[in-house]
Amino acid sequence: MQTNLQRPFLIQGVLGLIAVIGFAIYGQALSALYGMLIGFANIGLLALTFKKANSKAAEDPQGGILVLYMSAVIRFVLLAVLFVIGLALLKLDPLAVVITFVVMTLGQMFNLQGKRRLTD
Repeated sequence: MQTNLQRPFLIQGVLGLIAVIGFAIYGQALSALYGMLIGFANIGLLALTFKKANSKAAEDPQGGILVLYMSAVIRFVLLAVLFVIGLALLKLDPLAVVITFVVMTLGQMFNLQGKRRLTD
């Protein structure tokens, strides 16, 4: 794994584990683990998209922006589907799933420190 990908996975993984341990106290570890899985899927897609957008922008700046816009739509739909599967089909606790995902997503702010652009 690249060095620039290790930091967000590490930071958000630690935050996700803290949330899982916190919810495990209340018997909601499985729900929190599912929220952590959704968070990792989001990070992975985001990292993949930025890599693809940067390479596309070298040739065509508008194409790089288009990749980012399309990625946002695809990630939104995928995350919605994953939440529906977890909450409706698997009957997981909504609070544990959502809080764990939100905590991991907030961890992305730590990854943005010292960057001039989002894609750096």
